[in-house]
Amino acid sequence: MSTLQGGRTGRGRVVPARSTARVGARVLAGLTVAVLALGACSSDPPPTPEPGRAQRVVVTVDVPFRSLNADTADGRAPGSVLVRGLVQDGFVALDASGAAVPDPSFGTVEKVSDDPLTVRYTLSDDARWSDGVAVTGADLVLEWAARSGALDDVVPELGDDGEVVNGDALDAGVAFAATSRALVHAQVAPTVDDEGRVTVVYAQPVPDWQVALDVNVPAHVLGRSALGVEDDAAAARAVVDAVTAPATHHDDLVALSRAWRTAWDDDALAASTADAVTTGPYVVTAVREDASVELARNEHYAGSRPARFDTVTVRADVHPLDQVSALAAGDVDVVAPVATADVLDALADADADVVVGGDAAWQLVVRAGAFGAPTTSADDRQAARLAWLSSVPRDDVRGVAQALWPAAEVDEAVLASVGDGAGRTTGGAAGTPAAGPSVTPTSTPTSTQTAPPTAPPTPGATTGPTPAPTGAPTGGTDAAADAVRVLANTADPLRAAVVDLVADASAATGVEVTRSSSDPTTGLWADPDGWDVAIVPVVQDELPVASLLDRWRTGGATNVTQWSDEPVDALLATLATQTAPDDQATTEAALATRLRATGAVLPLVHAPALTATRGARVEGLPDVGDVALLRLARADLTDWWGWATQS
Repeated sequence: MSTLQGGRTGRGRVVPARSTARVGARVLAGLTVAVLALGACSSDPPPTPEPGRAQRVVVTVDVPFRSLNADTADGRAPGSVLVRGLVQDGFVALDASGAAVPDPSFGTVEKVSDDPLTVRYTLSDDARWSDGVAVTGADLVLEWAARSGALDDVVPELGDDGEVVNGDALDAGVAFAATSRALVHAQVAPTVDDEGRVTVVYAQPVPDWQVALDVNVPAHVLGRSALGVEDDAAAARAVVDAVTAPATHHDDLVALSRAWRTAWDDDALAASTADAVTTGPYVVTAVREDASVELARNEHYAGSRPARFDTVTVRADVHPLDQVSALAAGDVDVVAPVATADVLDALADADADVVVGGDAAWQLVVRAGAFGAPTTSADDRQAARLAWLSSVPRDDVRGVAQALWPAAEVDEAVLASVGDGAGRTTGGAAGTPAAGPSVTPTSTPTSTQTAPPTAPPTPGATTGPTPAPTGAPTGGTDAAADAVRVLANTADPLRAAVVDLVADASAATGVEVTRSSSDPTTGLWADPDGWDVAIVPVVQDELPVASLLDRWRTGGATNVTQWSDEPVDALLATLATQTAPDDQATTEAALATRLRATGAVLPLVHAPALTATRGARVEGLPDVGDVALLRLARADLTDWWGWATQS
């Protein structure tokens, strides 16, 4: 285990490593530096709290809450994932590495058969909704209906701008419009036995079976709001009747699916939180669109992590520097603003405790048709691709991140959508689980803040330009590229700096780089042949293995690079049949090795992120203790809220 790099000259101040001084100065020169007169600093007297403030926590972030429904696009937005991590419990959570973390206090998930794959869910007697109603099999049957796609008779149609163009048809038909890549393989409705246990049978192996199904929207609340059934038990039963006998309940299914898609969105909850019924230690009491969510202690909660505070308010309407000012003034308690030099300087002046670390994984992905003419052979195209990738100065790219996060390391994990360290191909055995992005606490040396360790480098390993594999050309062959089109979001000054470094290094080898400032979020799809390589942020997926199948399989749903490789397809075919985590890890290691060896992807570094709290305890203000780095690229933030709950 290596020691964390970086240092401090005072609370909140990060000292970049010496090796990044030149690159860091270049990046910092391009950053916008704002001037802020802080309302409080280390020499000012401590703020005077309002009565009762010690039990009312305020958190500020840069991403708004969109929906409590975990299965919609709005519900998967980072601000929604953050809030749901505190208000929703379930059978299983997903940790930073992509491993399933069960919660026995809620219930159990067990695989009872491999052929066919059969999974049984048993609810704990303590599993209750925040209105006091018990969680039942009806809630899981509803979730199956929404996620299996078995009942949908209308599917969303998207226009060129990615927006739905058939909204009227969706409202008129049965359209949960949330088919899961896992539950699509369970087309038969689950059974509920006399003991309330729910059994799901899949038509084929599903690697992500542990996290494929969980409670989400309460059946009794949906039955009341969509069908007008007031009694809780009768409302839940009406939902189950509609799901299990769709032919005779079509109109009910239309109403249920329409309400399911929208009733838990921020605009609906801003009007009324009556339907904001959840299972976690806190409950939503108020929503201000694009601004804030107010949470209160769930009085009916009997799970494993009861609330530590009376209320938690999550705000997304505060400018990054104003977040720092509010922290210093005692108006907020935890801040997670965008990481910039001016924000870090302001936090140092505010005497804050700051944790900096890595969030989304920046990777350089290569379009399959790049590096050659249509008649170029696959071997020559691969040779040219690898030769160009060998020029990428990853050590300098690391320096871009180190300007804000001194402990930044060159990333070696290929399969970032699974989780930290997945598919690590250098700096350790290929595919060996690696430590996640390191986190640097910049509080006093006696601070008890902790962070995931950084894996030690392999002796002799290089972190500079990627060495060309044996046999790969270094230029001068018929297949060598003479121009490369790079797609990246250069509105982000850090990524713009990365593009500059890549372009300069490429030019030194005689290959001109053409920059595109389009947002890869849309540019990858809008003009699939208009770019050669792209610098993209990769986030963790809610279904780790499914994300790999979709991303790298020939014709996969998210295969934006149009990658097609028989050995990769063979490995993915094997992975698709594996339901044991150890078997999956072995196959993922081989997959990562193949992708890296053929030049499909080159990991770069993790994007810098920060989280800060007050540097000293103030009487009358909440004592939040040690707060870990908030990494919004994660698919599940349940464990980040450990400081706001009691274990």
